[in-house]
Amino acid sequence: MITIEQDKCNSCGICANVCHEYCISFKDGMIKIDLNFCSTCGQCIAICPKEALSWNNIKPEKFDKQLYPHPSQVDEFFKERRTTRDFKNKKIDRGLLEELVNYAAYAPTHNFNMRAIIIDNEEIIGQIDRILFKFSSRMYRLLFKPRIMKSIVRLFTPQREHEFLKAESKLIAIIGRKRNLKTIPPAIVLIIADRRIPLSLESAQYALYNIDLYAQANGLACRNLVGNQMFLNRSKSFRRLIGLKRHERVFGTIAIGYPSVKFRNKINGRQFNIQWNN
Repeated sequence: MITIEQDKCNSCGICANVCHEYCISFKDGMIKIDLNFCSTCGQCIAICPKEALSWNNIKPEKFDKQLYPHPSQVDEFFKERRTTRDFKNKKIDRGLLEELVNYAAYAPTHNFNMRAIIIDNEEIIGQIDRILFKFSSRMYRLLFKPRIMKSIVRLFTPQREHEFLKAESKLIAIIGRKRNLKTIPPAIVLIIADRRIPLSLESAQYALYNIDLYAQANGLACRNLVGNQMFLNRSKSFRRLIGLKRHERVFGTIAIGYPSVKFRNKINGRQFNIQWNN
């Protein structure tokens, strides 16, 4: 919650100008924030020249630009980040896991009432994997075992044939190893929100990316399980397992662990598809 030290405030109005919720006002030289409409974005704290505003009475700090990374360092960091599916069988300190997840609070968001569930219990993660394996097995039996399905896809939705065939090879590998995840990660983080709040999926993905990058800075690797969470949300067993409430859904799922593979080379030359409108 935003807290105020009125004796520090000089009524300059900078905080009110930057507030996109228009919930900051001044009366008789006193700042007032309507917390019913405050989105807790923290813009007002970040811009106040007198440091009169803070979060839960924890004082803000000036940015130290000497700690800013050089663009070449950012280039190195971003290009090293890759999805990892092979993890070491090594536990992650719970203090570090909590630190990682708390950085989700600094992500841009629309839903300010999300919560996180951290799972580092090997048995529970194994149960989640078995739930996912059950869905994968069922999908393989329904969509890929009948040979006619390929003909149906080719005839009626040819634009999806490539993705259909890609999914088949992945499912065959899953069935062969009798496990959905290639290796069982030491931890899984779930971002939970009320499904009735708009833009929760987008908000959760921002949160996951903050977790991902900070994990990378600490020698950890991540895999975003966004495709798998579609199945998890439909599973009554999973919902009971983690204690989801009626209107709650998992909007972000990320596996975290120490990587057992080491990527050595930066991929250069890739470009995004850009269109200029003149």
